[in-house]
Amino acid sequence: MENLKDLDDEMLLLLLTKDSEKAFEELYIRYKMKLYSFCTFMLKSADVSKDVVQDVFTIVWNNRKKLNTHQSFSAYLFTVTRNRALNELRNTRTNEQIDIIADGQQALLAEDDVESTFILKEFETILQQAIDMLPEDRRRIYRLSREEGMTYKDIGEYLGISHHTVQSHISSSVQFIRSYVLQHANVSLLAVSTILLDKL
Repeated sequence: MENLKDLDDEMLLLLLTKDSEKAFEELYIRYKMKLYSFCTFMLKSADVSKDVVQDVFTIVWNNRKKLNTHQSFSAYLFTVTRNRALNELRNTRTNEQIDIIADGQQALLAEDDVESTFILKEFETILQQAIDMLPEDRRRIYRLSREEGMTYKDIGEYLGISHHTVQSHISSSVQFIRSYVLQHANVSLLAVSTILLDKL
């Protein structure tokens, strides 16, 4: 049998509709980190993001017979993940804040699935470039906060610095990242950059 890693998404989806656990595992491996990165960007919680990603793939498996094998699986995953993440946000944010985020995300995803997925991926690429350009100490603090979900106090205790110093580093990091993204984003990304950057 052909190596599943060499198959495109459409072929893997076709196998999945026939209950192939191996195809499901390959799709999971192929997309789990992308979805996790997208979730942590929205939710700022590593643990919650892991739960959301697991939920998304549970939905995929449970609905495997109904999947459209000709659609963009990547766009489908990002849409389902976005909806799950917004549900989580509703537990911690006001309805007004959620409406702003949802409207912006919907505007991004409603036009064209392929294009919107490309825009999200482009944003993630530029975001990671900006993070990589931060000074080592500042980059470490930013990742501990945004990717590991640690509080300023916990980071301070972990690194042996005050939480005020941590807050200062995070503030400077966010300011640099915002500036970098706005300078390097193309026209399509600039149209939604304000919404995306609001969640840094």
